[in-house]
Amino acid sequence: MQELRSRVLGAGSELPSLPLRSEGTQPFPKESQGCGPALGSEGRACGHRSMRIVGGRPAVRTRWPWQVSLQINNQHICGGSLISNQFVLTAAHCIFGHLEYTVKLGDKDLKHRAPTSVEIPVKDIVIHQYYSPLGIIEHDIALAMLAFPVNYSTHIQPVCIPEKSFLVETDTLCWVTGWGKLRELERASEELQEAELNIIRHQKCNELLQKRTKTKVQFTKEGTVCGYNDEGKDACQGDSGGPLVCEYNTTWIQVGIVSWGIGCGRLGYPGIYTEVSFYRDWIVTLMNRASCLDSANFLMLSLCVVIPVTP
Repeated sequence: MQELRSRVLGAGSELPSLPLRSEGTQPFPKESQGCGPALGSEGRACGHRSMRIVGGRPAVRTRWPWQVSLQINNQHICGGSLISNQFVLTAAHCIFGHLEYTVKLGDKDLKHRAPTSVEIPVKDIVIHQYYSPLGIIEHDIALAMLAFPVNYSTHIQPVCIPEKSFLVETDTLCWVTGWGKLRELERASEELQEAELNIIRHQKCNELLQKRTKTKVQFTKEGTVCGYNDEGKDACQGDSGGPLVCEYNTTWIQVGIVSWGIGCGRLGYPGIYTEVSFYRDWIVTLMNRASCLDSANFLMLSLCVVIPVTP
């Protein structure tokens, strides 16, 4: 995979590229709590791949068991990540209103359905109440509730969500995955792609982007994190909403959600991700409400706007 990438709803601009790097396990950042259990996973361990080995290496199909494809009419729209047996994280800019969404899990191929593949209708999707597609995108996060719980398997597992205090450090090696374009001007991939990148904190990322664009625009703020790789690996259109994950002490934690960027894999242009730990409380609150409320109340109490606001 050369590049991954995303796109922005309603803004008419493409989202940024994010690079990925090594798969070596890392200790938790100093003075940061690691991660809680996968939210709503009923005590089941999260952030672990299948232990089955083929030819001395992990089977490719089970490499990223939390990766999902968010679809409309069997067409891939965005990526997402399974964080419990009934909830998926994605990007707010992926949501176009009251359409019928489906989530595809347990497969790495969009064209051919594997025996391990599962498709589940989405019951509700809630976008962050402060998200806006206008200007520089902020609060680019959405939570989808599946119509019914998915059964975990070798190919379907939840990823861990970090605690609120968790801070992914600069130069941490992480991975981004998705079905986005392999290059900026090419078609999207039908096979799940992966790429490595180095983490850049939002302050440094903003400095880099301002320098490259020769502007004073505030590209990144608290609640975002960036990824970069000088080999041209990045997220691209079609990768939006997908997970940025890092391995800590053999456990995979989702630190980011593919949000946006300037081009794909352009030298000196980091990709921008929504930082998951910053929104932990928002995620937990919605999931807790959903556990004791019906669908209508879940949406009503979320204080979020799903239908685009008209002028």
